[in-house]
Amino acid sequence: MGEGITAVVAIVVNNEYVLVGKKTEASESFLKGRWHLPGETIEGKESDLDALIRGIREEAGIDLQAVRYLATSHPKEDVEVRWYECLPSSITCTPGSDLIDVCWVKKEEVSVFCSPESVSVWPEEVRNYFLE
Repeated sequence: MGEGITAVVAIVVNNEYVLVGKKTEASESFLKGRWHLPGETIEGKESDLDALIRGIREEAGIDLQAVRYLATSHPKEDVEVRWYECLPSSITCTPGSDLIDVCWVKKEEVSVFCSPESVSVWPEEVRNYFLE
């Protein structure tokens, strides 16, 4: 993909609940002040798994113990996002990095709880995941 941005998004699942985060108003993301599925930009030669683990630890204060690839999307020409289903090693979370809040939301409510801006960049596979 050249000099573009590659990111990973974690759909962190705890039984019928999914972890969501709210960006601070000061965030540089287009999702500032909005609820979304947490993710992270890959740094250097970091693997997807390493970026997922680092990102969720920084944003929610929890570790991941398993991942399953779901989809890849290209919300912009120079951006690639890879989506994963993940299991947490604990469910007690604390917002960090550029998040002001994190919480667990029932899986069937995630697409309504997350901001329309966030949901608009979900690939079809992720939209369908929340319909299962």
